[in-house]
Amino acid sequence: MLRLTKIILLFFAVFLLSSFLWSCSEDKKEEILPPPVEPCLTVKSDLYPLNARGDSTELVFTTNESWNIVTETEEEKRDWYRVYPLSGDAGEDIRVNVQVDSNLSYSDRNFVILLKSESLEERIEVRQLKQNVILLGGNRYEVTFEEQTLTVEVRSNVDYRVEIGEGSDWIIETPDSRSEELKRREHVFRIANNLQESARTGLIFFRDLSSSLSDELTLIQSGWEDPDPERTALVSIYESSGGDSWTRNDNWCSDKPLSDWYGVETDAWGHVTALRLSHNNLSGTISEKISKLTGLQHLDLSWNDLGGEISIDIKGSMYSNLDNLLELESINFSHNRLEGYLPDNWYKLEKLQYLNLSFNRIKSWLSTIWDPMFKNGRTVDLILNGNYLYGDIPKSIQDHPDWNRLALQMIRQNPGGARLNYDKDIYLPDFTFTDLSDGSEHSIREVYSANKLTMLLHWDPLQESSGDFISTIVRRFHTLFRDQGFTVVGITPEGEEYREAAKRYIREQGISWTAVTDYRDSEGRRIILPDYPYPSYQLVDGSGKLRVDIFSSESFPTTFNLEKSSPMDMLSFAHTDYLNLFFWNIFGESTYESTDYRMDKQYETLQRASKGRGIDIVLLGDAFTDIDIATGHYRNVMEYAMESFFSIEPTKTYRDYFNVHMVYAVSRRACIGDDASQTALGTVSDKTNGISNRLNLIPDYISTVVPRGVIPYPSIIMNNSNAGLAYLKGTGIIEPNYSFSGYPIGGIEFLKSLIIHESVGHGFGLLADEYEDYQNGWEKEEIPESKKNRLKLDQARGLCFNVSLTDDPTTVYWSHLIGHPRYPYVGIYEGGDHYGWGVWRSELESSMRSSYNYLYFNAICRELLVKRILELSGEGYSFEKFLQMDSDEGRPYKGTSVRPPFGVKRNSWVHHPPVMLGEQ
Repeated sequence: MLRLTKIILLFFAVFLLSSFLWSCSEDKKEEILPPPVEPCLTVKSDLYPLNARGDSTELVFTTNESWNIVTETEEEKRDWYRVYPLSGDAGEDIRVNVQVDSNLSYSDRNFVILLKSESLEERIEVRQLKQNVILLGGNRYEVTFEEQTLTVEVRSNVDYRVEIGEGSDWIIETPDSRSEELKRREHVFRIANNLQESARTGLIFFRDLSSSLSDELTLIQSGWEDPDPERTALVSIYESSGGDSWTRNDNWCSDKPLSDWYGVETDAWGHVTALRLSHNNLSGTISEKISKLTGLQHLDLSWNDLGGEISIDIKGSMYSNLDNLLELESINFSHNRLEGYLPDNWYKLEKLQYLNLSFNRIKSWLSTIWDPMFKNGRTVDLILNGNYLYGDIPKSIQDHPDWNRLALQMIRQNPGGARLNYDKDIYLPDFTFTDLSDGSEHSIREVYSANKLTMLLHWDPLQESSGDFISTIVRRFHTLFRDQGFTVVGITPEGEEYREAAKRYIREQGISWTAVTDYRDSEGRRIILPDYPYPSYQLVDGSGKLRVDIFSSESFPTTFNLEKSSPMDMLSFAHTDYLNLFFWNIFGESTYESTDYRMDKQYETLQRASKGRGIDIVLLGDAFTDIDIATGHYRNVMEYAMESFFSIEPTKTYRDYFNVHMVYAVSRRACIGDDASQTALGTVSDKTNGISNRLNLIPDYISTVVPRGVIPYPSIIMNNSNAGLAYLKGTGIIEPNYSFSGYPIGGIEFLKSLIIHESVGHGFGLLADEYEDYQNGWEKEEIPESKKNRLKLDQARGLCFNVSLTDDPTTVYWSHLIGHPRYPYVGIYEGGDHYGWGVWRSELESSMRSSYNYLYFNAICRELLVKRILELSGEGYSFEKFLQMDSDEGRPYKGTSVRPPFGVKRNSWVHHPPVMLGEQ
């Protein structure tokens, strides 16, 4: 056992020693190995086209590795050619024989020799000509743009002729170019100078005289190489934008240095670095050759009349002529007519810091492909207001530290469906300014934080519409709410002309709010606020949060319902109505009190009758202050009331029978409350009827415009009230009836429906209500005897014939309409005069039933109204006259219903039954 152990140990020692020696031997071997040899495979022979009759050639190559050959062809038949040998060892000038059989076809054929060594490979194409071929020395020639001659060698086994196809206007064969030898000829062609920057292609055909056999030569001439491309680009810009009509075009298109051309700046080497042509009457398009100004850093073509597409679509991507101007730092195309989509590649302009495309016609989404502009701390000052951009503002912009600044430069898009969506609130960036009225310095943050609401008013002191907006809208709201935390900061365009005009306006008009021309942030930058068109404004709250941005009829919040028939500009009544509601939500009732009563009891006639005696409608307003009258708000409300009176049939058709007068009434406060002394006409709130009035003050106002002996029809519009009520003294022949219609905050739609119901229906038409009062939930009540007797008494006095206490079709007042072919919808429907049972009406719907849902008088109401009009006008009434002019325009379910923009539940109606006073 011991001996076996020794043998094993001896064997192990020998193994270790041999391993060591082997390792040393390998190390020495590695040290003496020669460096590795780079593999090579070099083809030394060109394989010219092989003859159609059958031909052979040799492929000569050198390689230091073993090699083999594989052939490829697109044809199924492969037995027409032979290549051998197909493999071999390394060597110099190795020769491979290539043979082809006779080509009996009239088209060329080819195959590929794929020559492979162990490491490399080469592809060699072998071409065999067609039979009866016209062989050119080469089928493709490329020449420079200069004028020159080209000699083409032709070897042919047929007679042929030469034709020049495409390019015949610049390729001409010289007349004595052909030699006498049939098989070998030279043709000389004169090539004209290419004056275009793009390359052009020509074709020369060599055609067999006795067959359709032909060969062709393709000639490609490079484009013109402009020795002064920047000068050429500027000339092209001049021509494409109507340079002859520019306001200034000093030295343009001359031989003078480019730096002497108006608006052109160059560097020390004469390269264009800036092109500034704003406000210069450029008209047309921007030349595509602007791309040649590769050193351009600043481009300003703003405030001109340039149109065309700002980008072009190439395979789904939007490219621009500015894409390769990598030195650009600022681009200003604002206030032009540019259209199309935003370019995709401008984020690659890595030096770009300022991009102003505002107020063009660009209809595009704000692509997320621009995200790189706002990553890794980069900021590009984007100004995109006044276009048709839509979609979501990229998150990279919303999350950017400069979000508030960027947002104000892009959120104002033109009406027409365009809207940019964003999730983050916008806060007004701080900036400092000098008040033009007294020269004091302020911070905008100090201003808005000291008030509940601040209007940033953008106005042009040289523009009439700006002045009108200030004297009406701004003056009224500033007067009503300045003591409750409302202020105005008026911002004009930059420039000395605007500064002096603003100072003059402030002085002449006695403006008490702040006016600003120049303003800058802490870094000295002018904050780009949405300003144009003038006038426009933003409202910010005490935290600086942007609440609204108003600049046109479609810039109002979508939650605000506007009358389609109302003109919606900055001076419209609908605009004021919107602001009334907005200010009410911020401040509640105005605490302002009138001081100027000079307009009280003054009047104007808004319309004169052109038919009949003239029926006098007198419009008065209660709870309107002196500032409401001074700024035209009172008149706007009265004109709206007049238009509402004549907005539906039949008064719409019979409008020419009425005189309409407006009498001014100056109230101390702008609200209806418990104190009659607060209002000019003595209207107060009332729990039973909504409002009440002793009617003792109104006659003095009416008598200023209507002579004694004439009985008018007064219509009183109550400011800041949602009540409606009529005081009826009878048929209105001896004494007038009085109708009251409330104009609630932000409620022009309510006002219209109330005037139709109260003034036209009750006050003038003597009509009864057709709705039911639901005093016990939704249960209908039967009319009690006392109310029946009251209705009988009213009808005996000539009132309320649009309802009936019987459902007998032969005795209801509208029996002559039932079954009439013009009125198949007239019938007998239970419910009316505030009760659900025991009283009937003629149609399902009417303004006397649900004026908030349908602006429509039913047939019997129309007839009663027409009868009143014709009798009071002196013409006399007949049913035939009524039929001749009657129209049921707006009838519910007819398909042309005239409805207010929204409905109101019955339990929120503000109508109240007429108060019957009895005719004195």
